[in-house]
Amino acid sequence: MKSRITILSSIIALALALVTISCYLVVQNVGSVHQIFFPMVTAVVDSADSMEEWERISFNDKNDLTFDSIFWDKEITIHANSGSYILLRVKDVNGDLVVDEFQVSPGNSAKLDWLKNDEKYFFEIKATKGKFFINAT
Repeated sequence: MKSRITILSSIIALALALVTISCYLVVQNVGSVHQIFFPMVTAVVDSADSMEEWERISFNDKNDLTFDSIFWDKEITIHANSGSYILLRVKDVNGDLVVDEFQVSPGNSAKLDWLKNDEKYFFEIKATKGKFFINAT
């Protein structure tokens, strides 16, 4: 009786380990599944001159950004290899400022927890001359 319980427990533990490993591999390696659980969009801004006026940026070739999943961190990160710090601001669909000007330095991020899910936002940038890699997660 005791050996039967031990064998059954071992089979259940092995099955759970296989299911866990399989789920992990699917989430990490299947792009659409990974994007659901770890959403991220990128904007690349390449400025030949200093941007004195606010310019709208596009994430993944879309003019707006919608946090349409509960898994968004609502965080903006500037890649460490970006030129210098940037200034960002956020507007809603009516063109009203939602988040006033804030600064993000290369290798750092800014949390935007107060932005709402399922609403469109437009990001604008001011920066010095250079190339900037901006991730929204």
